[in-house]
Amino acid sequence: MKKTALAISLAAIGFALTAFVAPKVSTDNNFEGVVTYSVSTDNQQAKSMLQGSSLKVYMKGNKTKACSDMGMQKITVFADDKTPDDPTILVEIMGNKYQLKNDPTKKEDKSPVIKYTDETKQIAGYTCHKAEVTSKDKQGQSVTTDVYYTDQLPAYTGPKGQFKGLKGFPLEYSVQQRGISILYSATSVDRKSITDDTFTVPSGYKVMTQEEIMQDVQKNMGGGGN
Repeated sequence: MKKTALAISLAAIGFALTAFVAPKVSTDNNFEGVVTYSVSTDNQQAKSMLQGSSLKVYMKGNKTKACSDMGMQKITVFADDKTPDDPTILVEIMGNKYQLKNDPTKKEDKSPVIKYTDETKQIAGYTCHKAEVTSKDKQGQSVTTDVYYTDQLPAYTGPKGQFKGLKGFPLEYSVQQRGISILYSATSVDRKSITDDTFTVPSGYKVMTQEEIMQDVQKNMGGGGN
């Protein structure tokens, strides 16, 4: 169980670098509100640990905040379309607080290959179109993800370009990290007023690289032993 918990924690950190919580790229900057997602997996060991997990994306003007709550770990990403390559990523795992140190030398400019299909389905009250997004993982292998998006919300991309070029807002998609597939599916889209202090970055987080955070998490969880 501890080994699975460690894998999920490390997967969550990896997810923070590929999330789509970067700036809006459409001309529709009038949307203000919150998109809430459920989080699920077909990994039997991870199912109970992800029960009750959620992802919430807050949007107002040029600013975005995404909060991923997976129980043991919480990840918050602040983004501003005025500084698209400089998101603030906060990670909290088992009471330990980290701020991911941005590395300007690791920017990814390659766009994924997107194949649009005629398949549609209803998600959170929106008609969503299916797209097959193919990108390269760290090992250079091609990874294809099915994404259901709506063109009735601002289009989004990500710090690492996971959905760069997608013609809309993804309301359902999956991510693969360390052999675990996690599905994010929107359950509600609430258009409402968001206060400015929602986007204030809190203090008290230790600035570390992704590698340093993972090493610290492994140490605190006993190296992932059984």
